[in-house]
Amino acid sequence: MISSEPPAPTRPAADSTSSRPRYKHSHSSSTSSRRRVPRSDSSDFLSDRATSQLIRRVLCPQQGPDRGRTTPPPPIDELLPPLTSRNDVDLQLYAIIAIVLRDFVQTWYNKITPDEAFVAEIVQVIAHCTRALEQRLRKVDVESLLFDELPDLFDKHVQAYRASRRPLVRPPIEADGREIYHSLCPLPYLSPIPRIDKPETASEQAANEVAYRQLLVQGVLAVLLPTEDLENECLTSLIGQILSELIIGGVVVKKASEPWMIWTGLTILADVIARRGQQGSSSSSGPALKGTGRAPSGPRGFSIPGLLWSFVHYIFALMGLLRVFLTTLTMSRSLPPRGHQLSPQKEGGGRSEQTPILAFAIWPMISDLIGMDRRMPWLSGSLSMLQWLAIGGPGHVAGPDGIIDR
Repeated sequence: MISSEPPAPTRPAADSTSSRPRYKHSHSSSTSSRRRVPRSDSSDFLSDRATSQLIRRVLCPQQGPDRGRTTPPPPIDELLPPLTSRNDVDLQLYAIIAIVLRDFVQTWYNKITPDEAFVAEIVQVIAHCTRALEQRLRKVDVESLLFDELPDLFDKHVQAYRASRRPLVRPPIEADGREIYHSLCPLPYLSPIPRIDKPETASEQAANEVAYRQLLVQGVLAVLLPTEDLENECLTSLIGQILSELIIGGVVVKKASEPWMIWTGLTILADVIARRGQQGSSSSSGPALKGTGRAPSGPRGFSIPGLLWSFVHYIFALMGLLRVFLTTLTMSRSLPPRGHQLSPQKEGGGRSEQTPILAFAIWPMISDLIGMDRRMPWLSGSLSMLQWLAIGGPGHVAGPDGIIDR
């Protein structure tokens, strides 16, 4: 018998089931929103805090992690020996040392023993070397090094390179430019020249380069390290391998001296300088535009009053420069000497006389780079005559410890 009563309305199953997932979803979304942390910027990895954490994690593992610490951790300069006289430089140097030790020393040393005294001893030796190197650099005549010795070396390299690339014979006779350069500037650590028909020459050149780097580092360590550390052959060999293979060979030779790395560094430097210039110009022009309330006007046309005012400004600027020059010349007599060179008896190989500034090798280097002797011989001869008169002429204005030299 069929009942005539209509069935009781039932709630759709979808409603009962949909409420739970919606509740779960809202709960999970709220939980995830509470747990979600903002993504750190890429610049945070280059900050001083991230650098300090890296140094503490690698070079100071006995300090433990910073989480749960009620007191602030001691600074880096209290945990590690100083490398130089500046803390900001020490921070960057310790970051490089931490990366090198983490990637090339601790990867195999931690498999042997968990002892941490070995890494601390390496850091002590490196710190002793850097402090001794800084003390020796303070005694170096930086002006002569940067403007006389290094430009002279660079000028010889440019002249030898141009001579090796200058065609001396006609086709079909060919001359190898690398062989000509190495005959003009023989470099034992870069010989023999790699040849395609002799593949073994490449490996021989690499072996000679490795031997030269090791000899160079051993000579530096013999000067910088104390006697008790030099007697430890294990320590000196390990430090020598780190400096010669990882730093000089891996960083300087294979990366820093590559053309793409040099161009990248120059590009980054140019971008930073251009960005700072744009920020300075915008900050200086912003208040002026706000004060006037007008848009910057276009280029002005030619006007006689403007030309006269420009002429007057140039005259005043020239008079100011002339006054500064004369004041400097009159006060230069009371200035101390530029530097002091050791005599050959005290310092082997040193020069007994000081080189005047106008006799530095940087001036011939600039002349050779721009080709002044070939393009403007009269100007080159006139400047050489003025240089000779200033150095050896009456009054010795540009002579050693002269007016210009001070």
